[in-house]
Amino acid sequence: MPSTATLSRARAQSGFAMITVFLIMVAMIGAAAAVLINTRSNIRSSGQSREKIVSRYVAEAGLARAKSVAAARWDNLTRWGALLSSPPPDANVYHDFNFGGTAGLPYVRARYSFTFVDNAGDPDSSPTTDMDGHMTIQVRGELLDPTTSTPIILAMTLLEVEVYKEEVAVSSHGYTAQAHGGASQASYSGFDVNTVNVNTGVQF
Repeated sequence: MPSTATLSRARAQSGFAMITVFLIMVAMIGAAAAVLINTRSNIRSSGQSREKIVSRYVAEAGLARAKSVAAARWDNLTRWGALLSSPPPDANVYHDFNFGGTAGLPYVRARYSFTFVDNAGDPDSSPTTDMDGHMTIQVRGELLDPTTSTPIILAMTLLEVEVYKEEVAVSSHGYTAQAHGGASQASYSGFDVNTVNVNTGVQF
């Protein structure tokens, strides 16, 4: 029969082993919770990045349409003046830009709008008179919640592009801002790679 000291020591070791196992289990549960939280934030972050990218593409589609409209309205006498004083019906309204929803693709509901304004550096202070052959195209691209008919904006991109006339083409450079929820970012691009050739058509 084991002695009392041996039994006491065995109980103490058993209690210590139980505490050790309990601490290991707590550490494993904590590690699993940390991995779960990190995974959820990564999924949310990648979803937000995807939404911002889609809103950027929608804004760029609006910019392409605005450039096309602008190219058709250039006038050698008034420059952009006719466009600024009498904007086309395509300007200052939302255009739906929906796609997907078939063949296993998710439905994407989006829209864009664009407007034409005189550039800040124009020598004439009138907003409808162009003296320097420069003007600004402002574009807003929005990704909307596809589950509701009420426009709820999930992500938005603002593009501001200054367009100016050269001898053979209309070139541009611009500013970009994006927003998603409470976060936003902005960037300036020196020159837009796209040009609109007024004489031979539109190139993108």
